[in-house]
Formats: sequence, structure tokens, C-alpha cells
Amino acid sequence: MLGIFSCASTASMASMASMASTCQQNLQAESGNKTVSLAELYTSEGCDSCPPTDKWFSTISYKKSGVVPLAFHVDYWDYIGWKDRFGKPSFADRQRTLVGLQSSRTVYTPQIMFNGKDARGNTSDARFDSDIRELAGKKPAANINFRGQFVADTIEVAVGVNLADEPSRKDAALYIAVSENNLVSRVTAGENKGVSLKHDHVVRELNGPFQLSPGVNGSTAEIKRVISIPKEWKRDDMNLVAFVQNTRSGEILQAISIPACAP
Repeated sequence: MLGIFSCASTASMASMASMASTCQQNLQAESGNKTVSLAELYTSEGCDSCPPTDKWFSTISYKKSGVVPLAFHVDYWDYIGWKDRFGKPSFADRQRTLVGLQSSRTVYTPQIMFNGKDARGNTSDARFDSDIRELAGKKPAANINFRGQFVADTIEVAVGVNLADEPSRKDAALYIAVSENNLVSRVTAGENKGVSLKHDHVVRELNGPFQLSPGVNGSTAEIKRVISIPKEWKRDDMNLVAFVQNTRSGEILQAISIPACAP
């Protein structure tokens, strides 16, 4: 079983102007002066080896660990007999793309991708801690400024990205995601039949890649997007995530996570 991120480096956390005891209509945050890690879990409710890793992944916290966690549910196990309601073909496509960037064709669940790289042989607490600290010690290759406004059943998002140098800009792309915690499914078929599964950090929607070109004011590129929020999504459990990735290597240049409602 994979180890737990125990690094508690909070110095790299973004400042959050939206922090309050109640939900706010406007959200604003900016990435700090340290590089934040991104952990991606590829999982499925139709996979009987996934629940232990799903449980472990729920312990990861952006605020506590300095890692942005995103759980992508894939659809390629649906044929076994249980359709994962969170699974999307586009998430499986993303997994295949990242694996392909490492000159591999093997996708599997549960798979952890840490900053765009397969972490299968690198899952001990100590090694993860070391990787997180090493990355946090590097000057970020990108700065992210996130602004969001809830309007009726949508959120209007504007994300500004400033890249450190021209080489970074060439292959850099922005992604904007909505994730949700505290989701439960009662599985009635397939390998996990009869089991209630709890999930956190589930990606509800992923927007991108958005290529980054300089804006009219210089080196900062701004991407605007209107994201629909279905009624079944619980705003209290939602997070807005933005990350910049090198589309040629898979490397994560910077990431940020903002709770839709502060605790």
C-alpha cells in the first residue's frame, strides 16, 4: 500500500482572500514563492484493488501537506459490471497521455502520478516527503493568480499566469479543475459489489489545456472560463484548482487549490 504524505510544509500555501466562516461569492488567491506539488490518482469504482489507495488519497491535504490532490476516475473498468458515475473517457485519455510522455503504454489503477510522473516505484513516506521538500525549495517557473465569482449556477473564473521565461511558455498550458470531497457510492455490481465507497478530491470537471500567450499588459496570460455547477455538486465540499503543466514533458510548473467555502 502506498505511503502517506506527511510533509507539513505550509509556507508554500497560497494566500486566500476568500477565507471566512461562510461561503463567499468571490474567491481570490495567488500562488506563493515556492513550487507546489500535484498528485493525481487514477482510480475506478469498478477496481477491487482501488479502495485502499482511495482511502489513503483522502488523507492528502493541500493545506497540511503542500500537495494539490486530484482523483481522476477512469471509465475503462465499467465493462466489468459497474459504471463509475465519476468516470470520464477524457480522464482515461489524460492518463494515457501522461504515460505516453514517459515512453510507456501501460495504464493501470490505482495509479499515482506525482508532478506528471508515475510514482509506482517511489511511494514511501520518506521519499515523498523528500520530493515535496525538494520541489518546494525551487523557485516556481510560473505564478498563478486566481479569481472566481459565483453567479447563479455557474462560477466565472479568470486565471492569470506569469511564466518565468520564454522556454517555459513554449510548451506550457493551464488547466482549471473542480474537485469535490465527501462523495459516497453504494456499489451493487462488479468487483466491489456490496461495498460503500467514500471518495475525496474527485475531479468533477477538467478544463484545458489552455495554451499561454502573453497578454496585452506584457508577460501575463489570462484565461477566462464560465463553469457550470450542477445542483448535485455540494459547494461546501468543492475546491477550485489551477495548475500549469509542460505538455511536452508532463512536468508541473505550479499549482494552486482554493476551497469554494472556507471552514
